[in-house]
Amino acid sequence: MPLKRILGVTLLLLALLAATWQRARAVERLPPDYDELIYLPVAYRYAELLSGGRWGELAAYRENFEHPPLVKLLYALELLASGTPEPDWKTVRVGRPIPEPAVPVFRWTRWLSAGMGILQVGLTGLVHPVGALLLAFDAYHAKYTAQAYLEGVPGLFAILSVLAFERARRRALEAGQGRPFQLASLALSGALLGVAAAGKYPYAMVVGLAFLPFLIGYGRARGRVWAAFVLPAMATFLIANPALWSNPVGNLWASLTFHWNYSHSEHVVRSALPWYQPLYYLTHATPVRWHAGVFATGATVWVLLPLAAMGFPATLRQRPVWAAWALVGLVFLLLWSTKWPQYLLLILPALSVCAGMGVSTLYRLVASAVRRRAVGGPQSLQG
Repeated sequence: MPLKRILGVTLLLLALLAATWQRARAVERLPPDYDELIYLPVAYRYAELLSGGRWGELAAYRENFEHPPLVKLLYALELLASGTPEPDWKTVRVGRPIPEPAVPVFRWTRWLSAGMGILQVGLTGLVHPVGALLLAFDAYHAKYTAQAYLEGVPGLFAILSVLAFERARRRALEAGQGRPFQLASLALSGALLGVAAAGKYPYAMVVGLAFLPFLIGYGRARGRVWAAFVLPAMATFLIANPALWSNPVGNLWASLTFHWNYSHSEHVVRSALPWYQPLYYLTHATPVRWHAGVFATGATVWVLLPLAAMGFPATLRQRPVWAAWALVGLVFLLLWSTKWPQYLLLILPALSVCAGMGVSTLYRLVASAVRRRAVGGPQSLQG
């Protein structure tokens, strides 16, 4: 095996070990967070409906309707399978230690999320192992994939969709038949993106917008291309989103418009976070300050954006879909009115890949300078 391959595999394994260790530590040590106290009671309501076979009521349930139910349904299935009793939520306080009767529900659901976060790191490592190592230690990614939030599942399916989209482009080029995409892989990418949307809308929105230039940019067989991508995406999104079954168009519109209204609500306006707040998060590891002793380091924020900027040109040449994801996602975060820190997970895998490419670029520059000096040294001595 070539040395480069051995180094890549070693770094990927280190990233997976680091991601597992960091998220296990966070699962056990993080106190309850705001959104967990929304999603977990909803998961118990879903569990009651599932156990009673009340499918009509499941589709009609409107609590936390602004977010699709997929992740909360997965939490519900896990709680049913484990037989975890529901705690008295009045005893659970944000930022305070988890009461002993509530520990099992947090542990079970958080590990489902953490497992998805670890898989995200592993898949990112298939693109660039250094990027995976950065993502493994990123405090925001570790925090919000180690809590019972919605980020782990849609983030994983977004990465899978990007990998399938890349495969569709690569297979078409290898076939050499003038086709822009290999349609089977493109259909898989659409189906995976539909599942991501059924987990949390913004993941599909950002990744879908990143795909758009590639889909529009090919004129040949455009109808077949769009059908191969869009129809599986719509099908999986609808199948995985019971909240839409009774009235797909009306319910989807009501759910989406909630987000627009919420982004202009008094709560968001009162928070008064500036348009550049995502850049602050990307350069300040605030979870390390919020939760002392939980996260190994916040140092990744010192290098993530500079390395991503350095590696962006190489990413654009070699993995253009990831470059588009990073750019579209960053623009989305800056323009969108809601500036909560968990939104960073929309782009952290893509930025980590760009940063990994930045390390490779830096290595090549240093190696080139060393070679030039080694070649020029004896000549200058002879002169």
